Amino acid sequence: MGAKYHISPAGRRRSASRRAALVVAVLPVAGALALTAASPAGAPAKRPAADGDGSLGSYYDQSVDWTDCGRKVAEAAKETGRKPPGYLKRLQCSRVRVPRDYAATDRGNLHLAVARLPATGAKSDRIGSLVLNFGGPGESGVEGLGGLGAKFTKLNERYDIVAPDPRGVGDSTPPVQCASPSARQAKSLDRSPDDRAEIDKLASFRELQGKLCEEDSGKLLPWVGTADSARDLDVLRGVLGEDKLTYLGFSYGTKLGANYLHLFPRRTGRVVLDGVENPMKNSEQTYLANAHAFQRALDDFTKDCTKRGASECPLGDDTAKAKKETRQLFSLLDKREIDTAAGELDQSTFVDALKNAMYSEKLWPDLRHALSALGDGNGAPMVRLAGGSGGAAARGAGVPGAGLLATAAEGNADAAFTAVTCRDTSDRYTAADVEQAKGEFTKASPVFGTFMAGQMLTCTGWPVPGDNESRQVRATKAPAALLVATTGDPATPYRGGADMAKELDNDSVVLTFESVGHTGYITGDSCVDGNVNDFLLDGKRPKKGTRCD
Repeated sequence: MGAKYHISPAGRRRSASRRAALVVAVLPVAGALALTAASPAGAPAKRPAADGDGSLGSYYDQSVDWTDCGRKVAEAAKETGRKPPGYLKRLQCSRVRVPRDYAATDRGNLHLAVARLPATGAKSDRIGSLVLNFGGPGESGVEGLGGLGAKFTKLNERYDIVAPDPRGVGDSTPPVQCASPSARQAKSLDRSPDDRAEIDKLASFRELQGKLCEEDSGKLLPWVGTADSARDLDVLRGVLGEDKLTYLGFSYGTKLGANYLHLFPRRTGRVVLDGVENPMKNSEQTYLANAHAFQRALDDFTKDCTKRGASECPLGDDTAKAKKETRQLFSLLDKREIDTAAGELDQSTFVDALKNAMYSEKLWPDLRHALSALGDGNGAPMVRLAGGSGGAAARGAGVPGAGLLATAAEGNADAAFTAVTCRDTSDRYTAADVEQAKGEFTKASPVFGTFMAGQMLTCTGWPVPGDNESRQVRATKAPAALLVATTGDPATPYRGGADMAKELDNDSVVLTFESVGHTGYITGDSCVDGNVNDFLLDGKRPKKGTRCD
């Protein structure tokens, strides 16, 4: 329990960079990743002469030097006997200055960490810059690009691939930081509260977290909302020398992208939103939808498992009995802890493991193995799947470049998740609200329901108020975007694509991906990848109603 912020990790949406491996940890933040190194790797980009109004002109007109920052990571990896991906040698980093408060620039500045992979093709074929956001909120773009650069090889031929750490996140300064409650307080917490006493305890814990965050980051917390991050994207667009923003956002990145379309419709280029958040739901509605979606995903896993027969499925070959057995395991672990070689297995850890495995079908074999081992009295694989003790879920197995070096960005991700989430909503629920809603949540999912109901307390006692500005995404004057919606997505349910398209009201097209798991692009499906690439490279949108299976 040594990382900062112990509650948020299980609650925050996993980003595209963590979809298959769940955590990408590739770049060191202190030392080896030299964001401010002195030797420039290329000249500053030419920028439009007049971007922004008079008070913001200096931000749009700032000079930025790009420095080599991937070589040291590659060299360090070689020293440990690991083969680093070749693209790391091309990775460049810089910092971009943005105002803390766009309405009052005299409040001071923030500095965004930014990484890019320069285009590999001929200069005559270069389109411009493609800006990425991997999700969260709270996920590091620098870290994500460092770990997933190979996934964008086709686009990288004609685009500079650019990924910033949003304000307050990762290596951007200052970062959101929150001291941890004591290990004893965290350990005694039930994150799937099923009675009022447990709900009250969770609410009190949230209030304590809020106080600790205020002590460490109180001056930053009012300025980390999505609308301001969207304004940062426009400054970045100007600094990159682009007349229009070309953007690819995953998960939470779809909300950020939609905010940009709303605020800057005339400066919007080709935009892809993958794993689309529903822009209009309040927090309770969002968590309830997640309870339904994660339960559907678990049911899909169970059906797949039992179809394999008892020789491969530790739950047997009867789907109904298998569902019942999973619920029994969930109940047995309530108020019970099992010591394992990887750490303690309790109900919260069990739920975390199940949730993590729902993000990608590629993790289903790991879940079958963990359930089989648990049946034999070994809970360690389940703990590792939940993200404990350096397991696959914790250190980017299967992701090119993942796990090369530890990074502090993951410790910041949880605090940043809560800070952005609570700045983006006026919802402040009480223990009584959760107790009242718990029945509906449990009906939606007997396994994930109480956990999702407990997530309603995320912003209880948060020290700064939030608002709902980021829910305003109407963008009738913006060019149509491409939205990718996966039918079995547990974190951003499929319906979010259609709801976002309706709210944008700009003829955006929804590409349906008939599959399980979170998001669709770069998951290995040639149909989804082809449609997204065609749109970003040539402006060809798929016809409405197009489905990939």
